[in-house]
Amino acid sequence: MKVEIFTHKTCTECNLLLEYLEKEGLLGKVIVIDTQLYPFIALERGVISTPSVFIDGKLVYAGVVDFEELGKMIREGKVVTQQINKDKLVDKLMTGIINSFAATAWLFVNRDFDAFMAQKDFVYAVTGLSLTDENTASEMYNYLRNVMVKEGEYYMDKWKEQFFRVISVNFIRELYYLYRRKLTSEEITKKYPVEVFAHWLMVRGGTVGRVGLRIHPLNEEDTMKRISEAYTYMLLNVEKFWSKVMSEDELLSKSSREEVRFISF
Repeated sequence: MKVEIFTHKTCTECNLLLEYLEKEGLLGKVIVIDTQLYPFIALERGVISTPSVFIDGKLVYAGVVDFEELGKMIREGKVVTQQINKDKLVDKLMTGIINSFAATAWLFVNRDFDAFMAQKDFVYAVTGLSLTDENTASEMYNYLRNVMVKEGEYYMDKWKEQFFRVISVNFIRELYYLYRRKLTSEEITKKYPVEVFAHWLMVRGGTVGRVGLRIHPLNEEDTMKRISEAYTYMLLNVEKFWSKVMSEDELLSKSSREEVRFISF
């Protein structure tokens, strides 16, 4: 069984997963691919969140990984089949989305649920459908797709604060890596007014070059209203997000090991 794990050095979950595998003596049984070093391989494989775990070429986990379940599969050399609870599919999908900034930003801005659900590999991975039989997976996927196409706006509104939080944390994290210091709210609003924030969110979320890029005019009222709400939420909670980002960076600097991220594939 071939297990490939796509990671990124600023991904806390990735570092925790690698530490777990090393502790369990399983790290040598997997192939680790750093998406910062090998972005085009990640693009070719359709990776939109880290960690992403492929088993024998099939995307099994995206963003959230059950460490013990994966460990069991690696030890036994086979995929563990799961029973799927239909009632939990939407919550699993939404949890998977907010664990991927690319998915969060793209869906938040574009609101195209049909196009999003076409990313079947990602949907299968975050809902657990990748770990069930083909007929069940297909039936459950079609059910979930119909729900999201019809009721997507309802679930986006229900999960709105989680979307705001993910967008805000990622924006502050990138500011931290750009400036390597904490910016005041006044500095943020001066350097990044809402129009710049909107452009960042459109371009940064789910795009590489022009792949996936959808530019929405700044006079598009509904889109700018949503983005302005996210911007205001970020500014109101900025101190909390700075603390989170800087604490994560301190943790990553202690736990990151270059020899893990440079495993040959």
